[in-house]
Amino acid sequence: MMKIKMISLALLITFVLMGCGNNKLDLEAVTKIEIYDWENKDLIHTIEDASFIEDLVTKLNKAKGEKISDTADIAMLPYKVHFTNKEDTGLVLGFDQTEDESHFMDYENSIRYIVDITLPNVPLTTISPKSKEEIDEENKKELELEKQHQNDSE
Repeated sequence: MMKIKMISLALLITFVLMGCGNNKLDLEAVTKIEIYDWENKDLIHTIEDASFIEDLVTKLNKAKGEKISDTADIAMLPYKVHFTNKEDTGLVLGFDQTEDESHFMDYENSIRYIVDITLPNVPLTTISPKSKEEIDEENKKELELEKQHQNDSE
């Protein structure tokens, strides 16, 4: 009976640890990166420098993704980045950058990645994406305003 409990505990810990790793990207064999304007879909820049791609992919694979609340309104970043292996696009992420870091957003899984590298020939923005705490605080304030407005209407 004790062996069954120990095996069950080991399996539970394994599943928990596997679940914790879901905020990681697993990019492999990227040969080209294309950056597009999100709204008008214009190609802004193509990167085919193997050493730069390897550096960026390594940093993204090591980056700890930040889960953004499923109830939060996530603003679309101004660009999208296609990670391509030969002619097959493996992953598309939302993208924005400041002078010293890049922000990648996996909208499908609501996960944001920040790395300390910028992409060349892409215009910089001055506003960094909001953290989960900032988004949660804004949502809390909006709910309070709605409640106050409802109370005033009654």
